[in-house]
This record gives sequence, C-alpha cells and structure tokens, in this order.
Amino acid sequence: MFTHSQFPSHVCKLKQAIYGLKQAPRAWLYKFRSFLLAYGFTCSPSDTSMFVYLHGSTTMILLLYVDDIIFTCCSSAVLHNFIKFISHQFAMKDLRDLHYFFGVHVVRTSQCIFLA
Repeated sequence: MFTHSQFPSHVCKLKQAIYGLKQAPRAWLYKFRSFLLAYGFTCSPSDTSMFVYLHGSTTMILLLYVDDIIFTCCSSAVLHNFIKFISHQFAMKDLRDLHYFFGVHVVRTSQCIFLA
C-alpha cells in the first residue's frame, strides 16, 4: 500500500488499472473481443478463442490464447493493414512467422503448412 508522506489521508484515483487484478484477463478479453466484433469479426460458435472475418472474397482467421494472437488471411495486404490497425489499439509485438504453438512445430512452404 502506498502512502504519501505529505498527504497520508488522501486517496489516489487510478485512471486505468487492469493488470494485477483478478479480473484483468477477463477485462482485457472483453475489450479485445469488443474491438474484433466492431471491426467485423464473428466469434466461432465451436471455439470462443477463434474469430473469423469474412468480407467479400477476403477471409481472415484470428486465434487468441491468453495474450498470444495468431492470425492468417488469404491476402497479405489485408493482413498487413489489419496488423497496422490493431497495433494502434493495443500494444503488440509482431513475431512474424509462426514456428511453435502449443508444442506443435509449424513449417511453412510455398505450397502448404506442415504441423509436427
């Protein structure tokens, strides 16, 4: 607990504090999910961590696990624009191509993706 030496009876009002609280993961997921739904994604009925974006001939799939996000798209230009847009809303680090996920080794070739 923090107590200011000059104002020991004052109470500080936090403008934003979600990390470190028991409800932080739920609050972050709600905010992220709301953002995706407003963008045009729909939540998969079979997997609540998977979101699908269908617009014309464009299909984008996003998989969220805790704070790891994997997305793929049929168009690299659309994917690049989405990454740029989402980076303005959330602090992110782009780790580029997927190599491992849940202990599964991912190898991408020009024709397909191997999971081992």
